Amino acid sequence: MPGPFTTRSTTITSPFTRNTTNTSSFIQSSDLLYPYGSALDIINPKVDDGGSPPIFPSRDIPLFGRNYSYLYVNNNGLLSFASPISQFTPQALPVSFGNPFLAIFWADVNNALAGDIYYRESTDPSLLSRATSDIRTYFHAANFTAQWVFVATWHRVAYYGSSTNKVNTFQAVVSTDGNQTFLLYNYGDIQWPSMNWTAFSRDGPLALD
Repeated sequence: MPGPFTTRSTTITSPFTRNTTNTSSFIQSSDLLYPYGSALDIINPKVDDGGSPPIFPSRDIPLFGRNYSYLYVNNNGLLSFASPISQFTPQALPVSFGNPFLAIFWADVNNALAGDIYYRESTDPSLLSRATSDIRTYFHAANFTAQWVFVATWHRVAYYGSSTNKVNTFQAVVSTDGNQTFLLYNYGDIQWPSMNWTAFSRDGPLALD
């Protein structure tokens, strides 16, 4: 939903820290996916229907006609801006939770079974340059120059009730110049569709996948 938004001047302390305890840290990227991995990012807890704690970025995010000073990376494929969302049943949009959210791949993800969910904010010049180029190309926003980027990546995640032989990788890139915000959704290897959650209830299988 690109468009003009007003922003206010706010100073926020950022708790973003790099994971330094993982001895097998890595960075992964491709022509499609922005760089991510344990060497760069914070990793969500491995909890079914869980998500991140509140994330306070170093600048406000102008979105939906407002400025948001915090967000959540929800394991079930959503970014939300008022409170966490544990809802695992995807619904037709628009839907009102009283909680603004972005649905990247809304499904019953289970990272406790397989996969990791990474996130970080960045003002790295190379990343800002890439985001600026992508948005100018795909949104024809010739005057946009990214000043801040947030990258959330669901890496080889499984779905509830599945085995680990089917996993998905997808990513959200949120970019702003302080006035406009643009969203890029990147889909890597998608081995199960979001409707696969319907094959299982919380009491057992309803249908074969």
